[in-house]
Amino acid sequence: MSAPLALPAAIGRALRPVLRLMGPVLDYGAAQVGRGGSPVVVCPAHPAAVRRRVTASCAVYVAWDSRCGCRYVGSVCRQGAGAVGDRLAEHYAHPTTGVLRRGAWSLLTVLPLADQAALEVVRNAEGWTARLLNPVDGSAHPRINLAQTPAALVSRPARETEFIRSGGALWGPA
Repeated sequence: MSAPLALPAAIGRALRPVLRLMGPVLDYGAAQVGRGGSPVVVCPAHPAAVRRRVTASCAVYVAWDSRCGCRYVGSVCRQGAGAVGDRLAEHYAHPTTGVLRRGAWSLLTVLPLADQAALEVVRNAEGWTARLLNPVDGSAHPRINLAQTPAALVSRPARETEFIRSGGALWGPA
């Protein structure tokens, strides 16, 4: 594997508020911390390169253009170490936007989340990231509750999470 790409300074500044907010839910081990302690994985925006560099199956990813502008924010939570690369390949295969995305997206930053992260946490993390970065492409980001950060979701007691997921009816014996 080639040496890791450096995080461009402009992108690092843009990601700072995202990292502050999402710090408690990031999987530092999956990011192979050692690049200055950053949990961010930086890759060329090519599915094969992403599959080689990113092992997380749950992540928020950000596509950047050649001028370090935020183009797109997405998330993935699937089985398998190639989940982020597979999702990027799906974006590029899209019949109407794929060609444009392949031309505009030059760099991908990946924020790995714990592999066992609840889908609610992953979607919340995507929504917050999109709110903070305001990407040019894509508008179907998850709605967020401004009082509910990703860290608040993971610190909530398990029974409360089950109650919310079930629409107010607790599962199992009382």
